[in-house]
Amino acid sequence: MLESNISNNLVYKRKQYYDYALAILALLMPLVVKGFPVLIVISAIIGILYFFRAYQKLGKPKKDYYLLPYNLLKDGLTKIFKDKGVPMIMVILFLYFLVSLFYSEDTSNSYQKIILKSCYLYFPLIFALTKWDRKKLLRVLDFYIIGCFLQVIISLVDAFVDAGYKFDLAHFAYIELSYNLHPSYASLLLNFGIIFNLALLIGKVKDTWINYYFRLPLTLLFAGFVLMLSSKIATISLGVIICVAFFAFLIKQKISLKKIGLSLVVISILGGVVYLNKSQFYDNTSELTKAIKVGAQNKPRNKSASMRSTGIRIVLWENSISTFLNSPIIGFGIGDGKNELQKTLEHNEEVFVRSLDYNCHNQFMETGLMLGVIGVAFLVSLLFLSLWGFGGFSWWSSAIVFSIFASLMVESMMEKQTGSIPIVWMLCLLFSAKPIFKSIFSKIPS
Repeated sequence: MLESNISNNLVYKRKQYYDYALAILALLMPLVVKGFPVLIVISAIIGILYFFRAYQKLGKPKKDYYLLPYNLLKDGLTKIFKDKGVPMIMVILFLYFLVSLFYSEDTSNSYQKIILKSCYLYFPLIFALTKWDRKKLLRVLDFYIIGCFLQVIISLVDAFVDAGYKFDLAHFAYIELSYNLHPSYASLLLNFGIIFNLALLIGKVKDTWINYYFRLPLTLLFAGFVLMLSSKIATISLGVIICVAFFAFLIKQKISLKKIGLSLVVISILGGVVYLNKSQFYDNTSELTKAIKVGAQNKPRNKSASMRSTGIRIVLWENSISTFLNSPIIGFGIGDGKNELQKTLEHNEEVFVRSLDYNCHNQFMETGLMLGVIGVAFLVSLLFLSLWGFGGFSWWSSAIVFSIFASLMVESMMEKQTGSIPIVWMLCLLFSAKPIFKSIFSKIPS
């Protein structure tokens, strides 16, 4: 009897360690900029040593714990390929990146990229070995929201200090505001937090770490911070999230579809008017219009003159497409995509844009340059498979996927740890915990 109690206690401790490790990982997601691969490896080693010692205390056969790393890897991969879906595609995509090493010329850059892309392997394995329940998932969501809250507070304090302990508005906007992340990345992570908060608020889920009545103030804080960060795509995504929340709320209140449709039309018109009146939008539209007119009239453009962000992206995208067409099937390899783009910019005498040494600023084009159309197909399928099947949470999963898709259209977000790791983590979380998402939000019509 005593031996049985010891065994149960050890098993419980191992489970608790793993459960809270998942929650802490979610907490760190909006806060840690670099080092996640190392952090994951250290955590895995500690976890394996903990299991190793526990098996020894339980008197298990040596083969059970000496072969533990191999058995965990085997069990994880077996489950990934048995369940199919998003994690399986991620693992295949990672293997494709490995294969591309053989035809990539820039080997030093290639190996750095492989370390970055390793999240396509370790997150699927982590979530494949996770057995979700309601309590565990809600804890992970709340820890993530707490991480977002800490990101906002630290950023505001940091901006206040940088401003000389004054409320200088110049330090509370765009690049000056987020203390450790580019505004595009910080805004995406906060939009995820807004989605989780609104889903739990409208779904009236109250058995959580965060008090139910704190969710609305937190949502308003996050939304205000996103607006202060001034990322255009994130602002558009925030508008879509608000519309989804409004739609979900009306459905939950059993409002007629006719009234819902009318409300959405009014919101869309008002939102469009507000957005069109932003001077920055006019500036970007004017720049785009000028570029189109110059191209249509075959007038030479001054390629040495400085340009705004929209004009730079247009040049990058045009040259990315030209580069992609030189190797559309398998690309140029994981380390050579950006290098080939720079060669094209130099060949086309894009002096100013070439001097910036930028990547494509579009993840789909970036993946196309590295892996060709096959890699792009894998990337698109990851998003496509994350859209539905969540019951009442499908509205929110669609908002998450839209936010990711919109960000990937204007930034090569998967080429930095600050973008790749949170996005891969999010898609793995959605897939692996899909049944629990569905059960928690089952009362919200899908």
